[in-house]
Amino acid sequence: MPFVEQNSVINAPIAVVMEALNDVENIPSWATVTGTIDNVQGSGSGMTYEWRYTINKLGFSGKSEVLEQTEDTLITRTTGDVDSIWTINLTSAGKQSTAIRVLIEYSPPNIFIEILADLVLQQLGDPAVARENMARFKEMVEERAKIMEDQVIANH
Repeated sequence: MPFVEQNSVINAPIAVVMEALNDVENIPSWATVTGTIDNVQGSGSGMTYEWRYTINKLGFSGKSEVLEQTEDTLITRTTGDVDSIWTINLTSAGKQSTAIRVLIEYSPPNIFIEILADLVLQQLGDPAVARENMARFKEMVEERAKIMEDQVIANH
């Protein structure tokens, strides 16, 4: 099973990072894939949502379910054309910083012929793509944290 791992430090408190992770409708704004998130049901452990993505003009879809969520851990299973387990661990790296570790284990796509499966898994498992996704996620969360901090200062 292919896997990809990324680590980073985000200049935002753990709660802000987790809030951004739970904002699943926003995934296409920072992920390398283009697509949509629909039918979000629930929150925290048990939350489900459907997704449709495109990589290299190849469309695929499925469903995600949050298997476990605590204030510093998020484990999500995706099923459909691409099956995976996402394990995200957050650790305080100071009052306003969070270390994030993302481990994604992919299973081969269910419906693609082997050559297309290889293309999709190559794209999803590419460390450079994972770094790009992490950099965009980090930038988005840090901007959120800055806006929240500015609002607190303005209200005092």
